Amino acid sequence: MDDLARPHDFEPVTNGAAPAKTLPQVAGEKERAAAAARTSWLNHLPAILAAGLICGLLTAMFAISAAALLFSSILSDHITLAIGICLTGTIILTAIIALFSSCPGMLSVTQEVTVVTLAVIATSIHSAMHVTHSEPQVLATIVVMIGLATAATGLALLAMGAFRLGRLIRVIPYPVIGGFLAGMGWLIVSGAIAVMLGVPVTGQTIGALFEIQNVVKWLPAAAFAILVDALSRRSGSPLVLPVTIAAVLLLFHLGIWMLDLSTDELQRQGWLFAPPLNGSILLPFQGNPLAQADWAVIWSETPKMIALLAISAAALLFASSGIELSVKRYIDLDRELRAAGIANVFAGEGGGAAGFQGLGLTMLAHHLGAAYRITGVLVAAVCTVILFFGATLLSYIPIPLFGGLLLWIGGALLYEWLIGIYARVARLEYLIVLLIVSLIVTVGLLEGVMVGVFAAADLYTVEYARVDVVKYAVTGEDFHSRVEHAPREREYLKTQGQHTLVLRLQGFIFFGSVHRLQQLIVDRVGDGEAPPIRFLVLDCRDVTGFDSSAVQSLTKTCVMIRQNDGQLIISALRPAISERLYRILAGCRDAPPFLYFDQVDKAVAWCEDRILNEWRGAEPEGQTHFCTEELNRQLDYPEAFQALLPYLEKIELAPQSQLIRQGDNSHDLYLVESGVVNVLLESPDAPEIHLRTLGPGTIVGEMSFFLKRPRTASAVAETKAVVWQLREESFLRMAKLEPQLAYALNGHLLRIIAERLDQSNRLVRSLTG
Repeated sequence: MDDLARPHDFEPVTNGAAPAKTLPQVAGEKERAAAAARTSWLNHLPAILAAGLICGLLTAMFAISAAALLFSSILSDHITLAIGICLTGTIILTAIIALFSSCPGMLSVTQEVTVVTLAVIATSIHSAMHVTHSEPQVLATIVVMIGLATAATGLALLAMGAFRLGRLIRVIPYPVIGGFLAGMGWLIVSGAIAVMLGVPVTGQTIGALFEIQNVVKWLPAAAFAILVDALSRRSGSPLVLPVTIAAVLLLFHLGIWMLDLSTDELQRQGWLFAPPLNGSILLPFQGNPLAQADWAVIWSETPKMIALLAISAAALLFASSGIELSVKRYIDLDRELRAAGIANVFAGEGGGAAGFQGLGLTMLAHHLGAAYRITGVLVAAVCTVILFFGATLLSYIPIPLFGGLLLWIGGALLYEWLIGIYARVARLEYLIVLLIVSLIVTVGLLEGVMVGVFAAADLYTVEYARVDVVKYAVTGEDFHSRVEHAPREREYLKTQGQHTLVLRLQGFIFFGSVHRLQQLIVDRVGDGEAPPIRFLVLDCRDVTGFDSSAVQSLTKTCVMIRQNDGQLIISALRPAISERLYRILAGCRDAPPFLYFDQVDKAVAWCEDRILNEWRGAEPEGQTHFCTEELNRQLDYPEAFQALLPYLEKIELAPQSQLIRQGDNSHDLYLVESGVVNVLLESPDAPEIHLRTLGPGTIVGEMSFFLKRPRTASAVAETKAVVWQLREESFLRMAKLEPQLAYALNGHLLRIIAERLDQSNRLVRSLTG
């Protein structure tokens, strides 16, 4: 059991190569490490024993306070049974979680958060049964419900840990957690008042708070809570709470002795707990409650038990995250879920109440220098002694002291999550917190949490709907495909660019956000001053999904575009979304046709081809474009192509043949006469990237031609192609023999590069403007 005293779970990691070790060497190192761990444990033995005793007494006191909360408004005469339930659960939880937690020194307790939920269920069962069933039957049903709910909670936590769902805390809306914790604070405070007054806090009993015989009970408890909170904040010492409790007990019994008050009288007036008749705390499953329980009533409380599962999981994850930050140690949330799951399963089988890792107690153990697994075992042992032999101690502990502890815990939750949270959340989120708290106070725990979840979801929907689904809108005037056309064709495409509208969409397109998309399109189509839209391209590479409302809006948009002699084109949809979209559209009888491309570049290229084909007055199939006229016009040189022929070499390329190889040191220039050539960026660790597509009348290789650097990309013929090669030495010869021709060609190349740069600048301005 050396692991019980091990302060850390991580093996030291060293960098660099180490010589191989023999088995005897490894065994010797393990023995030395185990001996060091035992020495460390022995060196800290006084701190471990002190922490075990202090934390054990505090853990037992918290469990007893939780027991008072469990039966605060019903069956208050059976407080010893409630104490047995909470102490049994605490003993099992503390021992098992201490052994299996990812953080040595982790302490656990039956938590007020879970006890409040169990108290709500117990109150509901009591209300349903107290008229038609005997008190033993009601009590047995409640005991069985607590054990069953605790075991079910354990199974749920164990499953979450096994399936590595520890990160689920990330998906719980923060305002819901805040409202829940604030509501828990109120329930704990109201339970504390019920413990001290003996009656539940309702609208009818609220006036009893101000009766003099009750004021003298809760006022000292409130003063104790304020004192403990102030001292804890001021000193930061972990001994503040135990020292304060000891001082209060001493002053209380000193006052009883000085005033000569009898214990029996104080018990009758509600200042002290009456000891059990047999002098011991009752254990949960004494008398075989399984035989007396009403299972139909238990099953009717299933929704509240499910709420307990969710509450326990969320509270456990929050508590573990807080411990991680407080003790500055990595905590495996999935392992904590598994540890708490196993512990709750065994606690439920023993009839104990649910619980999980305790933030305050774990911090106290670490502050006392007892961050060892054996500390938790000692705490469980102290609680066991109190369970079996310390029942008579209850008659010496004043009830307002328990109430004060509960007021301190509940008040801290109220302050943190009702007042402190105000500066950390938006106003609408804070209203959700207030809504949850008010519903928990007036209606119930489950109702408050559920309404809060729906309210947070509605708020998220509204806020998400305000996010513009259109990342950018750009026309064909600035946005071009990677197909490089001849200069004259580029000029024409630029003049016709306003007829093509490209919308890049983002996020999840749903009923709340699709209206803004549709309105943008309607405004653009209805703009009489703007050229009509012939092609509407929706770039969906950043779209995570469509809902059915968005798909219906998409079909309406397609109809509207087609009625105006336009075409809707969808591009770059993810495969799963594309399949779902087609399934939805297949069920629409009147769904209009639209085009789909897997890349937005292909979609824009198709639009450009349509525009150019109409301009040329010919179909694209079989067309070749000789570059003679284009060169003559661009170089502004008579018979430019004929003049260049002595310096050019004709190359005929088969499909997929390589014209330029990336990395080569060649600096030649190529003029495409016919066919299609693709420019590709190659990488050894990634697929090749398509940079440009070159058609007839275009030039490739100009960058290396001017910069005299190795080729930065490859050029591969997509179809049969004819190109003309201008070698570097041929250009130098041209510059000597025909300088005007070389000057004209040089200016043409510089214009091509400048136009590409200008196009990129205009695109950037249109996207950022």
